Amino acid sequence: MPYQTDERLKSYLDTNQLHREQLCRSILAIDKRFSEVHPRHPRGGPDGGRDIEAIYRDGDLAFGAIGFLNQANDSEEQKKTIKAKFEFDLRNALSADVTPKVFIFFTNINFTIGEKNTLIEKAKEAGILFCELLDRERLRISLDSPDGFSIRFQYLNIPLSEEEQASFFARWGDDIQSVISTGFQRIESTLQRVLFLQECNDVLSHFTLSFELDRAYQAEEIGHFRLFCLVQLKEPKQKILSFLFGSSDKPKRMSPDSKLDIDNQMRGIKNGISGGQWVEYFNTEVSESDDTERYESRGYFSSIGQDLIDFLPISFRDSSFVRVGPAVTLKDLDEAIFIAILNRSLAEKVKTIHLYSNGYKIQEFTNDEFHISDSNFNPEIPVMFTEDELNDSWVSIRPIGSSFFSIDFFEKTPKRMFTPKQM
Repeated sequence: MPYQTDERLKSYLDTNQLHREQLCRSILAIDKRFSEVHPRHPRGGPDGGRDIEAIYRDGDLAFGAIGFLNQANDSEEQKKTIKAKFEFDLRNALSADVTPKVFIFFTNINFTIGEKNTLIEKAKEAGILFCELLDRERLRISLDSPDGFSIRFQYLNIPLSEEEQASFFARWGDDIQSVISTGFQRIESTLQRVLFLQECNDVLSHFTLSFELDRAYQAEEIGHFRLFCLVQLKEPKQKILSFLFGSSDKPKRMSPDSKLDIDNQMRGIKNGISGGQWVEYFNTEVSESDDTERYESRGYFSSIGQDLIDFLPISFRDSSFVRVGPAVTLKDLDEAIFIAILNRSLAEKVKTIHLYSNGYKIQEFTNDEFHISDSNFNPEIPVMFTEDELNDSWVSIRPIGSSFFSIDFFEKTPKRMFTPKQM
């Protein structure tokens, strides 16, 4: 294999100056002493003896020149030609507007150590601090190393032996796998982003907050509970300024029947749950003295109770069988703010808040990201609670360092919770 590489360097790239320059540039690029290696003329052409530019070690400018001959045979005549080429390219490099400190010369002619030292001394006498002459043997050593196998195959068309393949993948296998994996991950991430941006134009079917508790509780440990969320849109959408939703114990608490006596209903989450949702519309005609209620009801529900509780979800839903007119979309939640409003004993049990909407997990907040606040707090919840129930005071859950949680579709792409089936 060393013999084959040496023979290919002699004549395989005859008359192909572009590939000669690309070969030498690639060899210099795998030398860890050099960085920012680039050609002066990527497609070939006059370069004033400066085929390659690079940065050497701590920032010294380096110029590289190439002196290849067709059918190289190391004769005295060929050596004389390359020595003259070396001196010519050196003079041109030193005449540049910015004088280099480093000069590298590539050739497919082999020189003795003494011949190389003589040329290097000439460069130093001319003002070069560091000079290196990479003759054919030095090029061969680089190409027959694991770092150079791919360069050798690309420009000299020499395939890797089984031993070289093992050596190559031992050296580069993890890096190659990382590049492939990272590339696919970026593609997948971009596709997920495009899909979300398309689907966020869909009508908002639901907006759900799922409160994960710090452990599973028996119903008797929870007892009475109140759990609501207030969402304020950044700007009115379909005249909607904000919406409120939540749930509590007593299955008929939120019934529109104003004559309902909530004192006669059985208390506690085990005996039933009720929920409701309300919308605040933007109205420029309302005066400060207007006594109109802030929220308009958008429905309620009742359900059976729970015996074991580790999650408590609440949702705002647009469950109309037939939709009349325009509606709020998922993207309308972008930059919206919200807070959770609940009774203190329940708030102290909350571990994580999960946000879901339209089949996406929007965000997640853990208890090291929020705190319980009850300072000067008077929630305007349009639901009746007894004095005894209100002894477990209202509090809000807010993010640390801010008054409200915020929804941001710019910084993070929500995660799609399922893959649709193909028909």
